[in-house]
Amino acid sequence: MSDSEIVFLGTGTSEGVPRVSCLTRDSQTCKVCPDAVRPGSHNRRRNTSLLIRYRSPGDGSLKNVVIDVGKFFYHSAIEWFPKVGAATLDGVIITHQHADAIGGLDDLRDWTNNVQHAIPLYLRQTEMDHLEKAFYWLVDTSLASPGGVSRLDFQVIDEQPFDVFGLTVTPLPVHHGPHTSAFGYRFGDVVYVSDASGIPDSTAGLMGNADVMVMDALRPARPHASHFILEEALEQIRRFRPARALLVDMTHDFDHETTNVELAKLKKSEGLDVQLAYDGQRIPVDL
Repeated sequence: MSDSEIVFLGTGTSEGVPRVSCLTRDSQTCKVCPDAVRPGSHNRRRNTSLLIRYRSPGDGSLKNVVIDVGKFFYHSAIEWFPKVGAATLDGVIITHQHADAIGGLDDLRDWTNNVQHAIPLYLRQTEMDHLEKAFYWLVDTSLASPGGVSRLDFQVIDEQPFDVFGLTVTPLPVHHGPHTSAFGYRFGDVVYVSDASGIPDSTAGLMGNADVMVMDALRPARPHASHFILEEALEQIRRFRPARALLVDMTHDFDHETTNVELAKLKKSEGLDVQLAYDGQRIPVDL
């Protein structure tokens, strides 16, 4: 639908940008983190998270569905939900069980205490097993202390496509380190892979002909066991040739403006439209 959009609630790695240690160090060596504290800086990066806004084909109501609610989700929601007019939270989809994806689950109580009865939460059995230990009071609300608790409608998913208020979401299983996996997701012609170190051929077959591809790009140069670095992310973008690519899950090793100037050169040299995303960025999509 023409009024659908995606909104980047966060584009940073688990520890976010700025890093406290960069701001308190006697000898200032980091140029990105001091800039990130300036109002409006595109170097300010909270945990990677995406808001999908679309109209349900059933009743035409506007839906707000989020992928991942990490440690900084509360702060992202405070800043961006009022600005885009997102009053409800109609669903949450989880990519994996790390804190930058699920650390904000307890903060969902604001919606279920004050806005709506419950929030559907779509997650794999792997994450469900983890929540039963790490967030036991959300799974068994009888164990919660008085004062309210997030009421979550747990929807366990597998590798099959699933429906979220008329939006078909297709899981994209990816590697996230040598011993861990995660899900990316495809909805319409948007492909979202926020945490990955490898993409199996079986998943690659689901990722072609994307209008927008969001790809993990942790940092330049130095390899990482669990994430694509910039050069590896660019190889994936060359592999799939989306119409537009946006990079997320970034450390303080990237300065937003200077990196995007360099990335823009790829459009002329290779026909690749790729840029670093930024917190609060809104992209119209056809869903």
